[in-house]
Formats: sequence, structure tokens, C-alpha cells
Amino acid sequence: MKLRPRLKEELDNMVKLNIIKKEDGPTDWVSNIVIVEKPDKKLRVCLDPRNLNQAIKRSHFQLPTLDEMASNLSGAKYFSKCDAKNGFWMIKLEESSSKLCTFSTPYGRYRFLRMPFGINCAPEIFHNEMVKIFKMEGVEVFIDDRSNEKSSR
Repeated sequence: MKLRPRLKEELDNMVKLNIIKKEDGPTDWVSNIVIVEKPDKKLRVCLDPRNLNQAIKRSHFQLPTLDEMASNLSGAKYFSKCDAKNGFWMIKLEESSSKLCTFSTPYGRYRFLRMPFGINCAPEIFHNEMVKIFKMEGVEVFIDDRSNEKSSR
């Protein structure tokens, strides 16, 4: 597997960033991972929690439609877009949730300490946190992007 050494490098980097940690104890769930090569040739390690996703009890957060956002921003003159790169990783998991996000690799088992890509409720949770942070007039949050506008300079 050509990606194997690069996978180890990315796992080590994620450990250093405190995104994941080695897991040697028993856990109720162990998922596979999906490795995605990004345009810059770096790897993104995504959890493949298909079975776990079926068991997750999801909170409901209303995601805005594009029509709602457009209506709220009507009359705006200036727009900006901010990309929250790896934004899911800014949300710390509770210990019990972290153990559910254990995954297997050729280098042993690890578990996510931060919210992983692949969890079905991650977009709603992230959106809700962004709304809490950017709750102000003229700011609309859409998944991991936010648009800022001003009526004048």
C-alpha cells in the first residue's frame, strides 16, 4: 500500500495535535477509516462509522436553507466567506463519545478526542456551535461556512 507510510505520518501528526490518541483498552465500537488524498497531496483520515451512525441518537438542529439565508441577507452590499478548515476538530468529544470513535489501522487502534469527519450528526453539531459563536446581525452560518455582510463600508 503506497499510502501506508503517509498514513502513519498523518496519524502521528494527529496524535501530536491532540486530535486522536492510541487506544489499547476494550471499546464497544471499532470503525474502519477512509483515507482521502487532498489536492495538496496530504491525507485526510476519516472515520467510516456506518454501523455507529445507525445507533447514534441525533439531536435536531435546524440547518437554514439557501432561500432563508438569501432572504436574511437581502439588501446586503458586501459579502465575505470564511472557511473553517478542520473545524470539526475544534469540538472536543466527551470521554464516552471518544471511545465510540475508536478506529483500526495497520498501526493499531486509535480513538478520536475531537469530532471526526464521518459522524452523521457532526454537521449539525458544528453548525449549532458556529451559530452560538457568530450570533449577530448580518451573519449567516451555513454548515462550516459563515457569510458576513455590511450595508456600507
